[in-house]
Amino acid sequence: LAQGTQFLLPKAMSDGIPYLESFVVFSAAVTVWVLYLDVRQLRKNKETVLPAELKGIIDEERFAKSQVYQADKRVFSMFNSVLHFFVQCVEVIYAWPWAWKVAGDMVGTNEYYRSIAWVLITHVINYPIDIPVELYRAFVLEERHGFNKMTLSLFITDQLKSFGLAAVFIALLVPIVIFVVHWGGEHFYIYIWAVAQLLIFVFMFVYPSFIMPLFNKYESLKDATLRSEIESLAKSLLFPLTKLFQVDGSKRSSHSNAFMFGFWRNKRIVLFDTLLESKAELDLSTGLPLGFEPDFATGKLVVKSLSAEGTAVGKWNEVHHGRLDEIKGGDTILAVKGESGDKMREEFEKTVTEKGTLILTLERKPYATEEILAILCHEIGHWFHAHVLRTLVITSVHAFILFRLYAFVMHSSSMFEAFGFSAGDSGVVIGLAIFMLIFSPVETVVGMGMIVMSRKNEFQADDFAVKQGRGQPLGSGLQKLVVDNLGDVNPDPWFSWFHHSHPTLLERLRNIREKESLRKKGE
Repeated sequence: LAQGTQFLLPKAMSDGIPYLESFVVFSAAVTVWVLYLDVRQLRKNKETVLPAELKGIIDEERFAKSQVYQADKRVFSMFNSVLHFFVQCVEVIYAWPWAWKVAGDMVGTNEYYRSIAWVLITHVINYPIDIPVELYRAFVLEERHGFNKMTLSLFITDQLKSFGLAAVFIALLVPIVIFVVHWGGEHFYIYIWAVAQLLIFVFMFVYPSFIMPLFNKYESLKDATLRSEIESLAKSLLFPLTKLFQVDGSKRSSHSNAFMFGFWRNKRIVLFDTLLESKAELDLSTGLPLGFEPDFATGKLVVKSLSAEGTAVGKWNEVHHGRLDEIKGGDTILAVKGESGDKMREEFEKTVTEKGTLILTLERKPYATEEILAILCHEIGHWFHAHVLRTLVITSVHAFILFRLYAFVMHSSSMFEAFGFSAGDSGVVIGLAIFMLIFSPVETVVGMGMIVMSRKNEFQADDFAVKQGRGQPLGSGLQKLVVDNLGDVNPDPWFSWFHHSHPTLLERLRNIREKESLRKKGE
């Protein structure tokens, strides 16, 4: 392959190291390997018979829907892998040197200004590929399976905000990197590593406090009973919980999640609203009849005389049947488009008359309180076992090694020439970018090691929750999370080993049952 690409590649091998050829060959090898794993997984997702070990965990209908969803994701992933490989090769071989020349024409030869312009240009030139791919993922793939909640206007707004943030961080960080490398002299890698650690901690504060709220609404957990239960759980485990939020994740997707963040003794927990409430969105703009009789006799909206065939509710249930947000006869609706009480009926009738989108909040909770507490107990287990701290230490050591290795090649004229830059264009940022490309095969191996560690950490966090007597609700909560989100319940072992940072649902349920049995024997 390296010999076959000689006519495409700039020629510069004064130190005998085939930098560019190595990058192309290794990138091609990784792409082929990933495609091979995708093909293996696609074969598993084409299976139609429910495996015996999954009986009692997922029914045949949900299994079939999960298989179709995962197969669609695999085909999309395969297309994306091939596209990414060819686009990256063209970008690195041709667009990077061109962008450096354009940046010089725009702002002159000053390394600071020219490097900022170069990073911005190389960032922007990916948009014509990245945006259509992301549009397809959200509005075709996720929409087809009932997960996408994003509107086109929200998508555009997100893109604009993301570009604005990228421009700000590029303008701030690029000069810092260049200055520290030049100022640090022979031992610059020590200083740039120290600055990188400082920036990581600053970003850990800035991201949740200022960046996340730009994209989602964070507010105090509204459910007072659940709030009290979570605070009691945190207190009993000596977890330093200071704030408890819920976030409107449902504005983009119906997938569920929960996470925690914060420094030292200032921890915060965030719950997606999709964990707390079930919502249904009935599109009446198609002209289909509603499909049920609204009963406001009790002061609430109760679903009566539900009719599925040829109705808006039937269309919704066709995709969401068996899921936590399926509309059923007798369901009580707490709110219509966020309005409850006396305004709920008014909003309902207005939306039906105008044939808009009817957003219904169901009284039926998707997850029991004990299941949410068990899932959070698992997350607290990560804190108890210092998993985040260990990851930070490993990341820190990894960063130091990278900067030290970069020091060996940062002045290699043949490295720059191999990627189409002249010997005089040995800018710090360009050198770092090229070095990371060359080092990518090693990064793939490091990533595999991190996945192995992550899976071990997940088991350990599950064990922590079991020791607190929350094994049964943790198992049922995880089962709901995976099944309702059409997670991959039938993974190929090689694919799972390479890609999945979490153990499979079967592995986790089996481990929970074993540890729960041992716990009860020890009592």
